[in-house]
Parts: sequence; C-alpha cells; structure tokens
Amino acid sequence: MVTLDTNVLVRVLIGDDPGQTKRAERLFRAHALGDGIFVPLLVVAEVAWVLSTGYGLERGVIHERLTRLFRTRGVFVEELELVHQALVRYAAGGVDLADLLILGKTTGQAALPLFTFDKKLARETEAELVN
Repeated sequence: MVTLDTNVLVRVLIGDDPGQTKRAERLFRAHALGDGIFVPLLVVAEVAWVLSTGYGLERGVIHERLTRLFRTRGVFVEELELVHQALVRYAAGGVDLADLLILGKTTGQAALPLFTFDKKLARETEAELVN
C-alpha cells in the first residue's frame, strides 16, 4: 500500500496540469488496482482546503469529489466513518473540514471536550467557545 501526497490527489481530482495529471492518474490507477492507496486524515483535510482556497470549489462539489474518490476500489481512508460524518457536516456549511475532523476525533472518539476561539466551530453543539 502507498500514500499519495495532497498534490498528487489534487491532480487526480482537478486535472489542471496535463503532464502531472497524466503521471498522477497512472500512479493512482496502478496502486488502486494493485496494493491499494491509503489516505490519512491530514491529507483529507489538506485536499479539502486546497480545493476550496486554491481552486474556489464550493463545499458541495468538494464533498462530491472526495466521496467519489473515497468510494474508489483500492482507496482506503483513515477513519472512513469519521471522515464521512465530517464531510456531511462540511457540505451543510459553516465549519472547515479540518475543524470538523478535529471535533469528531476529540468529542466523538475520545469523548473529550473541545474548547475553541473559533466562533463558527463553537456553534457546533460539541464545541465550546473560550470566553
């Protein structure tokens, strides 16, 4: 199994650089059909951020592209259920995907409270604003 860096996955998802896209797609196919591709949580968060800030994609489009990627045979996402739940909330708007992953990881899995200065994140029922 291999891990593809954010920039490789972005080429697969966006295809904006013909030379890099061709190489990224070839690598992706080879490993998806072979030994598999592991996508860590940090790469999930970074891909969403790049697609949003770098390419201006809307949340619904990002949700759709990432969901399609993660449903690809041979792609294994770290903590897929956590990612899926965060993506659903992300598509609904408001909070960044990275923040939702942090929220799910701490309050859901670890059952720890999450305190933040981020007012948007504090609107989520599981987070509390630091006053």
